[in-house]
Amino acid sequence: HHWAVKIRQQGTSNLWKRISYYRETFPPARMVAHVANSDEWDQYISKSKSFGGKGIVVDFTAQWCGPCQAIGPYFEQLSKDPSYSQLTFLKVDVDECSDVAQAAGVRAMPTFKTYFNGEEVEELVGADKAKLKALIDRLAQKSVTLGEGRKLGGGEASSSPAAPDSADERRRRMAEAAEARLKAQA
Repeated sequence: HHWAVKIRQQGTSNLWKRISYYRETFPPARMVAHVANSDEWDQYISKSKSFGGKGIVVDFTAQWCGPCQAIGPYFEQLSKDPSYSQLTFLKVDVDECSDVAQAAGVRAMPTFKTYFNGEEVEELVGADKAKLKALIDRLAQKSVTLGEGRKLGGGEASSSPAAPDSADERRRRMAEAAEARLKAQA
């Protein structure tokens, strides 16, 4: 096969560079992560404290809860919405992770909580699709304005998408530079 010969000629390092580039450029469809224990929960919360802060949406659910099972597919659907790509969606089964649910102060199911930069922002109790979407919209807006909207030096970043120093513009320039490097090596 032609591709096998090319890999042997170029070596595997170039192949891994290309795989990394495509993984970053075309990320897989987002999914809801199921938290298995309190250690995983702590890892997600600490990751949300990374540079600029990250938003997390958590569905505290139970297998025996009818409303939880009814709104679960909608929560999954929202997690795949590209406008929420900066958010992390988690599902916590209160029976499997009772310590996490207790620490979070969950008293009824379903309970949806949003976190930003490791701190709880808002809570919604009940299976209301419109209120859930509004809750996630508010967190997404907070993530964009606080998480990506700061420049070094404390100044506010321009909100214009055409600004020469916007995050999208920097990503585009980085992708072009990576492509140019790959072409030059080939």
